[in-house]
Amino acid sequence: MLSPANPRSMPAPFLPPRGAFGGNRIAPPDSARRVEGASAVQFLAFRMALVLVFIRFSIIHQLLTYLIHVNLYLLYLFGIPTLLGVVLAGGVQRTLRGRPAVYWTVFAVWLIAGIPFSSWRGGSAGALNAYIRTDFPMLFVIAGLTLTWRECQSMMRAIAASTVIIMSAGKLFQDNSGLFGERLAINFGTISNSNDYACHLVLVLPFVIWIGLTAKSKALRLASWGWVGYGVLLALKTASRGAFLALIAGALYWLFRGTMRQRIGLLAAGPIVVFALIVFVPRSSLIRIVSFSATDAGASQEALESTVMRRYLLEQSIVYTLQHPIFGVGLAQFGAFEGEHNQIVGTHGSWHETHNTYTQVSSECGMPALALFIAGIGSTFLLMNRVYRQARKRPECEDLRIAAFCIMMAMTTCCTAITFVNFAYFFYLPAMSSLAIAVYRAAQDEFANRSSAPVEPQPGSAQQRWLPQRKPVAPAAR
Repeated sequence: MLSPANPRSMPAPFLPPRGAFGGNRIAPPDSARRVEGASAVQFLAFRMALVLVFIRFSIIHQLLTYLIHVNLYLLYLFGIPTLLGVVLAGGVQRTLRGRPAVYWTVFAVWLIAGIPFSSWRGGSAGALNAYIRTDFPMLFVIAGLTLTWRECQSMMRAIAASTVIIMSAGKLFQDNSGLFGERLAINFGTISNSNDYACHLVLVLPFVIWIGLTAKSKALRLASWGWVGYGVLLALKTASRGAFLALIAGALYWLFRGTMRQRIGLLAAGPIVVFALIVFVPRSSLIRIVSFSATDAGASQEALESTVMRRYLLEQSIVYTLQHPIFGVGLAQFGAFEGEHNQIVGTHGSWHETHNTYTQVSSECGMPALALFIAGIGSTFLLMNRVYRQARKRPECEDLRIAAFCIMMAMTTCCTAITFVNFAYFFYLPAMSSLAIAVYRAAQDEFANRSSAPVEPQPGSAQQRWLPQRKPVAPAAR
């Protein structure tokens, strides 16, 4: 029953705002500012989720398997309890309140619906099983269990910390087989390819930048910027032209959305970056990075051949998209379909994947899948842009502005880099959307609790009618 004596039972619009009796609104501690569904289960599951996020972004589970030759099944050890916590704490419903999550969920449903129409149902079913079991659940892990701004910061720190592991792996476990020439690659895991490793780096680097911009410790800020420089160096040593373009896109985004101080800092760092390129990046890698046309003098022959092959694969993926616009040729079946239906290498095709995430989706799963894929990305940008614009108008919310700024930078670099790799069915983009949903939700709560101006209900409003009437107090006698 609704009654003034039981304010918790009143609808939210009728509750008096904090500070309504005079004075500024005071934000309660995070432990008190809990949303519906918070519980001991959520408390424990969130901590499991932090470990799971660190494992996924650092690929430490693959690193340990490579080192000790024993699979510790860390994803199952932390993933199963985390997902159980998501379900028990209402995380599924909480996540689906965000529009990006709806798009990614319908995208997964479309992948399932397309299995009967695949050119090889067994192969598509296997790929779908891997995606649903290990990658798609990350959509619900972050948004479903991260309820407060402090917890959002913990999630971002986990991603930033994972960067140290993945960078160290690039130095300690560099591939020396000669398969990639002098290009940097690692010996193990799902991102052992130079281009994949570089794409991973440009996604996680903005989270280290976030540490550099927000850490209270000067030593931590200095160390963070050192890791950023090292990460850029590693990305360039992969000789990935996609990563190079992604870094340019990130720099342009920084100049466009950053503060004047940040812009000056980036421009001042330019000569240092050029010097580091000349000194530390192999000449062969630099030549490959800038080899885009056969008319370029001294262009890398291997890079030019790669460009020709990529152009062919892009054209074929567009052809297959137009020929199979609804469900495509089948989930993860572009390489096999192209190899069987073309004759560019003797009696068969190249048997390569598309090397373009967007046409990978459209050619393998159809135009509706591509529309959902782009909608998931676009709605994530819109959520973070909304937080950025709101926080920019509030001096007391600078930390929220910087977080939104860095998340959008990560999305910018990632969405540029995946134009040159096959990342359609990896966890990266659903996880980024999940983080954006959590940050947006927490930001709205922070905006409501950080206002520096006193808030008084309007005369005659519903809020004022619920407030107890205060009798005027006579001035004290002097």
